[in-house]
Parts: sequence; structure tokens; C-alpha cells
Amino acid sequence: MTKKLHKPFGEPFSKLDNGAIKVARQFHSPTDAWEKEFVPNYLSEVDHSLAIKKKKTYKRLLAEQEIELNTLVRQLQEAGKSLIVVFQGRDGAGKSGATARIVDALGFDMSIFQGVPIKKPTEEERAHPYLWRFFRNDRMPAVGQMRVFDRSWAERLLVERVKKLASKEALRNSYTEIRTFEWLLEQQGNVVIKLWLDITKDEQWTRFEDRRKNKAWKFTPDDLEAREHWDEYTEAANEMFLRTGTNFAPWYIISSEDKLYSRVTVLDIINSELRAALKGAPKSKS
Repeated sequence: MTKKLHKPFGEPFSKLDNGAIKVARQFHSPTDAWEKEFVPNYLSEVDHSLAIKKKKTYKRLLAEQEIELNTLVRQLQEAGKSLIVVFQGRDGAGKSGATARIVDALGFDMSIFQGVPIKKPTEEERAHPYLWRFFRNDRMPAVGQMRVFDRSWAERLLVERVKKLASKEALRNSYTEIRTFEWLLEQQGNVVIKLWLDITKDEQWTRFEDRRKNKAWKFTPDDLEAREHWDEYTEAANEMFLRTGTNFAPWYIISSEDKLYSRVTVLDIINSELRAALKGAPKSKS
């Protein structure tokens, strides 16, 4: 069950019962060209008061979600499917912590799981079409496997836009390219789940201070630079949700102000998508 949010100018997005926002537009075709549109401020709709107050409750809910995830992922092989989870979001929002919960859920079974951290492209990767590098080095899953991307091809629509590393024309073309790319992944049997973890600017600073004092290796100049361009990243993310949140690869926006709530909700959404994808899926002939 979902309940509809106020929708400026009729733009489709909904709030799930667990509090996450889902953006899943129906395009005429994934290859629809860029057109000027009103861009809703999806991130202003995030409810950062959502929290799990009791550790006991958190442990129970997390255990339930982890058991289900382990069960569902192991059904991918027979269904002839694979799973791709994309994490994007504010710096310090807890992408690595959420990934760790997934690894725990799968019992550290690296025969089916691989984490894929996405950094700046190499010179070799720059010499190829933008999406080429996401197929390198076993970055895409085989049937029955799961990949978790810590940042992804969506970086072009975020970092490259804010830092002006790509032209306006290249960015506009990228919305179409990425929709088509994700459609092809879905057509090939991949379940594509895209998650944006969001925190407030004050909470981000608190976490940066903790990193600086206790985890210095995780604190970089890029963290502070991202804060300086907070509003620009907000604008870029909102347009990314609008133009690449599709019915076959929706965006889920999750408050990560409370890490306990965020981790449980991440698993809840993945499990929900997997249940829907596996329901009635034809069995693999292999």
C-alpha cells in the first residue's frame, strides 16, 4: 500500500508506508528526448523525524529483513534473474553501513555478492563511452548474483553536473542514455533498485566531525566541497529523480538521519522489489 503525496503539477511520486519516497514515472519510451519540465523538490518532502527509538526493536526488525533478503536472493538463480542495488546520496549518509547490513544478511557469501565502489574514471575508461566502465571487471552480476554499487552511473548527473565536467548537451543526453541503459538491464533479467540516502546539513556536519576525530581516513576534502555545493547537489538530484525514476527502475528516497531506521528501510525496500520481481517469474532452464 502507498499513499499519495501532494504532487506539484501532477508529477508522480508517492510515499510508502515505511516513509520512503518513490519516484517511478511512466515514459512513452526510455529513449524520450530531454524536454524542459517543472522539477519538483522531492528532497523537501523527506521526513527526517522518522526513527527507530529502541535498539531491541531495531534488532528484531533488522533480523526479520535480513532473513527474508537471504531467502529471496537465493531464489534469483532459479528465476533466471540477478539483482543490482545502487546507493547514491549525501556524503556521510550511511551508504557503507547499509551495504554492511546486506553483506551480513547474505552470510558473507561472496559467491553471490560483490560490492562495487565507483571512483573517478581512469584514463582508459575516459577513452570509452561513459557507460562502458560499468561492465568492466565483473561489475555486473551473472544470473543468481547480486551487485551493490556505492555510487554509480548516476554520478554523471550529480558530480559531473555540479563540477561542470560535462556540457549541458552531454548531460541532457545522459538522462536518455541512463534510462535506456537501465531498461536494457531490466530486460536482461536484472532487478534494478536505486536508493538515495538523505540527511540534513546539520546531521552531515555532526558525522563529518565524528569522522575527523575517529575515522580520519574517511574524511576527505571532497566532503567539505560537497557541503559548499549543497543546494546545487539538491537541484541536480531532484532533476535526476524526475528524469530517471522510471517504472522499471524507480528511485527510492530514504531519510538516513536515523541510521537504524535507514538500514531497516533499505532492506524492506529491496525485499519488496524482489518479492514483486520473483512473483510469477519463469523458472530458469539451466
